[in-house]
Amino acid sequence: MNSKKRIQSASPCFDDKSVSGILRDIKSVLRSGVLTGGPHVREFEDRFAAYMKAKHAVATSSGTSNLEICLRYFKLKGREVIVPTNTFVATPNSVIFAGGKPVFADMREDTLCIDPEDAKEKITSRTAGVIVVHIAGLVCPQIKELAELCEDHDLFLLEDCAHAHGAMIDGKMAGTLSDAGCFSFYPTKVMTTGEGGMITTDDSRLAEAACCMRNHGQSPDGVMVILGHNWRMNEIAAILGKYQLENLEKFVQKRNKVARMYDEELKNMRGVSLFKTPSNIRHSYYKYAVRLADNVDKDELARILKHECNIETGNVYYPPCHLNPFYEENFGTREGDLPVAERVLKKVLCLPVHVGLSERNVIYISKALTRSIERLVNIV
Repeated sequence: MNSKKRIQSASPCFDDKSVSGILRDIKSVLRSGVLTGGPHVREFEDRFAAYMKAKHAVATSSGTSNLEICLRYFKLKGREVIVPTNTFVATPNSVIFAGGKPVFADMREDTLCIDPEDAKEKITSRTAGVIVVHIAGLVCPQIKELAELCEDHDLFLLEDCAHAHGAMIDGKMAGTLSDAGCFSFYPTKVMTTGEGGMITTDDSRLAEAACCMRNHGQSPDGVMVILGHNWRMNEIAAILGKYQLENLEKFVQKRNKVARMYDEELKNMRGVSLFKTPSNIRHSYYKYAVRLADNVDKDELARILKHECNIETGNVYYPPCHLNPFYEENFGTREGDLPVAERVLKKVLCLPVHVGLSERNVIYISKALTRSIERLVNIV
């Protein structure tokens, strides 16, 4: 059993209509000589803000730079930020680059998102804020609880929305549920600009500071007023973003369709349990995660799927941040600190999910997963 063509875990989508428009606009940009900071960036920002129903959207060079910009705005020097251990290392790293100290919180095993109760236990007099990560595209179901916690303790709340383009809770978009949302447009994401990011916020002062910081700390009249960096988005990236944004609703709908097919194919599979999405949430399905039984070797299963079935898989995230050697050596974190994440994440596998997947692909992947697990644990 082997697919002739490798089934990728993620793949960007540009239809023929988008490609034609992108090439036309890029040609115009090349002839104009305005390759950065021009009309396409501004148009992309305006359209993204309108889609999100946010007052401001600020385009940047990456999702990581978004986080650092927002964290710098809140003046972290000598202060702490509570971060879920189940995230990409860019999230806690941004806290360090902004002058603060990340403090890791455990996660809930039913959502893979930060556990508000553990976050509450980590608050001290040094805490400046909390970062919530909408893992795999699921808006953290406890986001309201986290917002109230932060308000009660006078803390900022940031959303890492790298997985959550188009995701919603109670009809409100991810990225509009806190002081600011930080989106990534890396090639694997729900929508992409190749490299790039976007900050969404209703805070006019934060938006103004972000525009300044992304351009070496310069004000609109070219005077440096704060310490910044080159975190600008270029015109070609913005062109890609505009066409991706036009299709974002279709992308999210197709990812949800793929997820429903997986749900149906896998609902009775032995050795696998599925994560449930609350009825008030629209998932963006950046990842489709399943939890493997304790007797299933995840690494060996991933190897079989890749090399024998031609199926790429992934994870979110293992090892959890606090077990990466850098954090162990520099922050004294160790195994046993965050037991839920340590126990659960080693058994979470992500199956391919992207706009290019067909029903036939999903059925093939599901059957390959079933047979591979049966082979590994001798299920009859």
